[in-house]
Amino acid sequence: MADAAITTTPATPPHPLHPFDVLLQLDKRIRERVPVAVTGAQQSEIRGRLALRLGAWNLLFSMDDVAEIIPVPHITWVPGVKRWLLGIANLRGKVISVTDLRDFLTGRPTTRLPGSQIVVVRAGEWDYGLLADEIIGMRHFGPQHRLPSLDNVDEGLRPYVSEGFSNNNQHWLVFDTGKLLADPGFLNAAS
Repeated sequence: MADAAITTTPATPPHPLHPFDVLLQLDKRIRERVPVAVTGAQQSEIRGRLALRLGAWNLLFSMDDVAEIIPVPHITWVPGVKRWLLGIANLRGKVISVTDLRDFLTGRPTTRLPGSQIVVVRAGEWDYGLLADEIIGMRHFGPQHRLPSLDNVDEGLRPYVSEGFSNNNQHWLVFDTGKLLADPGFLNAAS
């Protein structure tokens, strides 16, 4: 009886993962560790959120709202729009608007930093790019970290904050992108 021939295919070198894919893998591993009996409210507290810096604010975005994170692309200016709408960009053949979120919230434009990136959020068929100063990574907070009040949140940011957390003398504010994307002031960028 002849030995069976063993054929091997050359291994392809692994491709480096995109930073957003790494975050998704981390989020998946954490969710797999959560007991099945955990309620929805507890699940949202255990599940990680994307942490980013916008000026002096530390914001948390739900991973359900984030489509992807990209480097700042080439942005084409659009005439006749408000200053905070930086323009449009091509994202793999799809046109997205790119917004200076801090300028929209405060009226003060963002200075682009070397670490600036675009957080792409989705609302139905539309994708919106939001300029962030820095993507920090994933953060997890439990009920013991919850801020008792949001009274000290800046006035321009307050309508979009659903809750806040404190850890190591830093405040982290949960940014509700659904409220932003439903805001007529945000959707009507014509000047």
